[in-house]
Amino acid sequence: MAEENPDSQGTENAPDPQGTADPQGTANTEPTAGTANTAGTDRPRRRRIGRRTSALIGVLTMLVGFAVVVQVRQTQTDELSSMRQDDLVRLLDEVTQRNEDLTAERSQLRLDRSNLQSGSDQGRYLRNYATLQGILAGTVPVEGQGVTVRVDDPDHGVAAQDMVHMLEELRNSGAEAISVSGVRIVASSYFLDAGGELLADGQIISPPYLWSAIGNPDTIAGALEIPGGALAGFRNAGAAVQMTTSELIRIDAVRTVSPPEYATPVTEE
Repeated sequence: MAEENPDSQGTENAPDPQGTADPQGTANTEPTAGTANTAGTDRPRRRRIGRRTSALIGVLTMLVGFAVVVQVRQTQTDELSSMRQDDLVRLLDEVTQRNEDLTAERSQLRLDRSNLQSGSDQGRYLRNYATLQGILAGTVPVEGQGVTVRVDDPDHGVAAQDMVHMLEELRNSGAEAISVSGVRIVASSYFLDAGGELLADGQIISPPYLWSAIGNPDTIAGALEIPGGALAGFRNAGAAVQMTTSELIRIDAVRTVSPPEYATPVTEE
């Protein structure tokens, strides 16, 4: 009689420790409990992460927008806060003087209107009005107290924008008549950069640029010398600036007024 092998019998009866085969010898392909739970929770987890990312991006966008607004407001405030007390006092005086001039001009215009409506001294008023319009339109030579500004620009660093800034400062300070390098400045005047040249009302002007302005010399000079003003802009562009106040400045440059092409007076009924 053959002896039984105890080792062989123990192997045949031992259960599969890995759970990979059934008693028929077929492989067990069903996923374990741990694998099923992982697959079921992966998609909700990705959704939560996506929502958190979107919320974080929204919060960051709001913070950036808030920072930009604060920076802009701070910059606007710093323009005055960085000025010296003397400059602030001078700026306040200029604004006050300008307000008084406008108030006086309004009163005079109301008086002129009343005179026209009543018919008193109409001839003298019309002559004065024609003279005033000629000055504003640049059709007559003028003279009076004011300032002259010489801008030496050997490197041609001054641009049209710098000239516009100068013109705005002169007008804001109450200049009644302005010319630059022989060009009479009027309401329709403009400056333009063109191929390395600087144009004033279509005419080429070359350095040194010579500005003449008739008006209150102290008011005009104070406005031009404000830190960050027109003269500072010229200096930042590499130009040398020399300003002189005078009791008598003559502007001989005049303009020819062209008849309007599209505008016509309205006939009163």
